[in-house]
Amino acid sequence: MTTTELKAALIAEGCNENTFAIGNRGTASDTFCLIHQNGRWEVFYTERGSDDPPIYTGTSEHDACVFFKHHILSQQHWHMVGFFTEESEAIALEERIRALGVQPVRNDIPAFHQPGDARYRVFVMGKDIFPVRQAIAGVPIRRD
Repeated sequence: MTTTELKAALIAEGCNENTFAIGNRGTASDTFCLIHQNGRWEVFYTERGSDDPPIYTGTSEHDACVFFKHHILSQQHWHMVGFFTEESEAIALEERIRALGVQPVRNDIPAFHQPGDARYRVFVMGKDIFPVRQAIAGVPIRRD
């Protein structure tokens, strides 16, 4: 497996591209990375510009890709499909999603900028993003 094949496989499995970086860390933050440097493949977590120690190191691209794929697939992949200032809009989106046979997940922010300044977020998990994207144009919907 190559890094190109790996990325395609992860996307096909419904992984959220914001949870991983392959090839270079770029501006990635709060993300697992698979990079090749100094002749070695490394898997590590980076957060706010600070890299954790590698959880995998090896010389084989294939082995590194297999490790990374299993590691990323073991995580939940939340996809935000709506971000609203009005709870009624979040509820309406949840109803549309349920009508597709998909279970949405709410994860609200009660004090976005200050107390009482709530934001209402709607997510779907993993491969549920595919029927939602197909049925609802413009996902993720943002009204903030």
